[in-house]
Amino acid sequence: MNDQKKLHRMIQNYAFALQETVLYLDTHPHCRQALQYYRKIRDKLLEATRMYEEHYGQLTVTGGTSCDSWRWVEEAWPWEPECRQKGD
Repeated sequence: MNDQKKLHRMIQNYAFALQETVLYLDTHPHCRQALQYYRKIRDKLLEATRMYEEHYGQLTVTGGTSCDSWRWVEEAWPWEPECRQKGD
């Protein structure tokens, strides 16, 4: 598995854990341990997403930093095998 796929898998794992934590917090809103875990996983997800987008391009429609054009459609989709690093 290459670095891009590993990072994408990491993002998927963090997103899943975050969603499960949100569901738990819906029924246990005052659980300190769950709130701490939520913050930790959220920060890891944000950092991993930032790293992915910095190296491999926009991952989500809300990602990316370019305001000059709509680059979302110009890059390979994250699940496409031909995803390349920027500059390739």
